[in-house]
Amino acid sequence: MPGKAGSATLLGMQNTQDGYGAVAKALHWLSALLILGGWLLGQTLDLFPKSMEGGLKLAHVWSGLGVLALLAARLAWRWSGPQPDPIPSALDPWLARAAKAGHVLLYGLLLAVPVAGIVLSFARGEPVSLFGFYEIASPWARDRAFARDAREVHELLANAILLVAALHAAAALMHHYLLGDATLRRMLPGGGKSA
Repeated sequence: MPGKAGSATLLGMQNTQDGYGAVAKALHWLSALLILGGWLLGQTLDLFPKSMEGGLKLAHVWSGLGVLALLAARLAWRWSGPQPDPIPSALDPWLARAAKAGHVLLYGLLLAVPVAGIVLSFARGEPVSLFGFYEIASPWARDRAFARDAREVHELLANAILLVAALHAAAALMHHYLLGDATLRRMLPGGGKSA
């Protein structure tokens, strides 16, 4: 009878050398939804009535905090078990290097964008609500000039993460349609193992 780790692998929860498990897939797609949702909120906040501003700003902040929480979970999951072997490509080794650099950049931005948002809140003299359970008071007095600079950095990084995520998606589509390999299928819910 298999142990707990074997059972989890059999249930598809853990990664294997051939593909991603359900946990890695869920963390990946939840992160993507929070990034897109947070970015859309940030872009359209001014279009909503002032009466909705507080709730929408809170949703925006919570999406960023969710990205941070999921990043921590993703890294812990990544380090706790095996990662699927890369699928060999006719475009290797430079394609493998580009993929690794893209992942490092994406992970860096997953950290930098929410941290810049937290700095922005603090620069405005506003507390950061941890999902309504606890508030972290701003360690600084309100500083309009610093807040403007922090907002520009936050927006620049947010746009950068969307651009890098779009390139990430384009690379997955290239693997699927041009190279005909299982790179994309391995990360789709219910997707198969690599060939």
